Amino acid sequence: MKTIRFLGFWICLVIGLALGAWSQRPPAPVAATAPLTDFSAMRAMADVDAIARAPHPTGSAEIAKVRDHLLSRMTELGLEVSVRVGEGFRPYSSDGRALGVAAVQNLVSVLPGQDRTLPAILVMSHYDSVHNSPGAADDAAGAAAALEIARALKAGPQPVRDVIFLFTDAEEPGLLGADAFFNRDPTLERVGLVVNMEARGDAGRAAMFQTGPQNGALMSVFARAAKGPSANSMASTVYEKMPNDTDFTHAVKRGLPGLNLAFIDNQLAYHTPLARPDHLDKGSLQHMGDQTLPTVRALADARELPARTPNAIYSDVLGLFLVSYPPVVGWLLLVLAAGLIAFTAWRALAGRGTSGWEIARGMAGLMLIAASAALVLHLAGRMLMVTDVQRYYGLLTRFDQMLWGAGLTAVAAGLAVATAQARGAARMIPAIIALALGGACSLAGGFDPIGLGLGVATCVLAIAALGFRTYVLGAWIGGMIVLLILSIVAQVLAPGATVMLTWPLLIAAIGAALVIGVGGTRDKRVALALTFAVGLLAVLSTAQLSAWGAWTFAGLGVTMPAIMAAFAMLAAPALSPLAHDFAATRWAWRAAGVLAIAGLALIANAARLGGDAARPGITQALHLADLSTGKAWRIADQPRLDAWTKAVLPDDGGSKPAQQALAPFWSKPVWMSETRPAPVEAPHLTVDRIENRLLVRLIPAPGAELVSIRLRPSSELTSPRLNGRPITLKTEADKWSGVTYHAPDPNGVTLSFTIEGEGPGKIQVAALEYHEGWPEEAKAPPAKPPELMAFDMSDKTAVLVRSGMKW
Repeated sequence: MKTIRFLGFWICLVIGLALGAWSQRPPAPVAATAPLTDFSAMRAMADVDAIARAPHPTGSAEIAKVRDHLLSRMTELGLEVSVRVGEGFRPYSSDGRALGVAAVQNLVSVLPGQDRTLPAILVMSHYDSVHNSPGAADDAAGAAAALEIARALKAGPQPVRDVIFLFTDAEEPGLLGADAFFNRDPTLERVGLVVNMEARGDAGRAAMFQTGPQNGALMSVFARAAKGPSANSMASTVYEKMPNDTDFTHAVKRGLPGLNLAFIDNQLAYHTPLARPDHLDKGSLQHMGDQTLPTVRALADARELPARTPNAIYSDVLGLFLVSYPPVVGWLLLVLAAGLIAFTAWRALAGRGTSGWEIARGMAGLMLIAASAALVLHLAGRMLMVTDVQRYYGLLTRFDQMLWGAGLTAVAAGLAVATAQARGAARMIPAIIALALGGACSLAGGFDPIGLGLGVATCVLAIAALGFRTYVLGAWIGGMIVLLILSIVAQVLAPGATVMLTWPLLIAAIGAALVIGVGGTRDKRVALALTFAVGLLAVLSTAQLSAWGAWTFAGLGVTMPAIMAAFAMLAAPALSPLAHDFAATRWAWRAAGVLAIAGLALIANAARLGGDAARPGITQALHLADLSTGKAWRIADQPRLDAWTKAVLPDDGGSKPAQQALAPFWSKPVWMSETRPAPVEAPHLTVDRIENRLLVRLIPAPGAELVSIRLRPSSELTSPRLNGRPITLKTEADKWSGVTYHAPDPNGVTLSFTIEGEGPGKIQVAALEYHEGWPEEAKAPPAKPPELMAFDMSDKTAVLVRSGMKW
């Protein structure tokens, strides 16, 4: 029994972490020989291979090939196919002076249902990629999954209602194809529910991370239909507050119910050349289909779509099944947890197993775990200096080390606090260390009020929690009371967020009630069974929290490693009795120290600059032909030059790279080196005035993928129009405003404005367009080393022209 009590914490922790990691593994891909009504990732991979053979951004020659493939495949499936040509719009700045536009070609196909008057199910994905990425996951996987879903539905009985398959254009430049569909396509009137498929990496389980409004009944359908579902209402609640967007955002704005799914592991492949078909985890594609196909089938076969009911609280249990319930059940679970905690506290106080002061120190102790772990990880995050995309992707090259480093550091903080409380450690040294660490957060990146606040909070909590010995029942009950208070607050303000609070709380409360109700027995078999039960509950809680934590860290951890502190706090109550048993041994401090050193060492190693052939870092260099001055430049829009850009930018004797701005397109300094001009085809930019209307017209050179027109008037211009269509674009005197147009019409892009007043004025206009590749007669750059890969607009030719007018 002594050995079990000594090792119990570690056994439960290791088993829990292992189960959590196991639960995050995607299923094996299903072979192409599977029954025709099943989803097969191996069948879908044929479409992934065809779509993601090369980068295919909106406006490129390659996207036309992708579009032809999709149209051919939909025709082969016998769907009703149409191409919807239009324009999509999105503000590119909060002040209204930058607008993104694209000429889009959305693809719509319909699988007819038995009753075509019923609201249809819309299955959505996008078929464009970013520049320099084949987009095998984002979103060739979604498009291929949609085709496989259409094939599987076609192979079965005719659905009751129509299923519409929408492949949007220009998602990457700002959801521009979705804007065209959800705001101007008449097909929207037929849509009753939307299912969107996305990706932010190329591995891992596909999670249903966002729903439409009033999702209670829909989540019940998803829970019953989806195979191996992954979903969490906390994720959906948090995502609503984040700036991230997908095409599904437009569906939500329209008030449509629906589901949004994506896989997000291995984000180094997100928007990079690594996003190749051979690099895509086929199990991730399978998991996307395993959830989406049966859900779409269930919805398409229903005579009535799910009613709009209050948003559900839900989560999968280790990826095996989904539990979904209305907010009222959430209150009942909290009442149950409160009752178990009250019973435990009453029995413990009555039997003198603890005291009110001990429980109060236990409350402070749980908050100290969260504050201390958050403080250390926040300081580590400040030292990582993730202030730019180059640094961000540099950390992604060793993301697993970041994850495990943050996890071990959080465990170390929890074990250290448990040990300090169990031994009645002194207060002052931890309090002083906390203040020092809080102040140290301002050493990197300037004054940091968050770090200082965490330091002060940790100091205060250390004074409150330490100085006296706190026994297991006090720490256990106090921790549960803190979680209960947090759960009640969340239940009032954001019920969806309670799932990560209430479930660990309830597990811990059940364990505590068992111990206080049965504990004290002299029957060794009962005592052993009780120890086993407490350990099993600790394993279950740790496994579920580690699964939630890994997924959350994948979404937020690189820029916010302190998020892992929340999961250390949530896991602590279930592990509390086991941790206190170990804390009584002489090994406890050493173990906490080893964990802290190992965790921080992993984080430090992840911060090393540079990747390798398997996980390369990003680089960028492009050619700029400034036709207004006759000069040419090689540009690297990244904070630090690597060995390749240092070799590429001088161009065999060119000027030494220096950081400078080039208004209006590079307002902040970038690395520039003057190079020899090379012939390029020139766009034609004109500025004219007809009465009180000012016309700015750009005819792009052949092959232009996108153009950006910037203008700087001497006074405000009004009534803006783009190609005759009214647009929302603000202009201010002596400030640059502009429109970025993706897939521009070869016949030209025309901006027009009304000039107010009769006095003199002037306007400066500049236009920049991008073409694939370096100029034919320019010296080709050396091949990139295997530890680097092109990113964003790298290896393209930008052509700059200027014009203007006075009146």
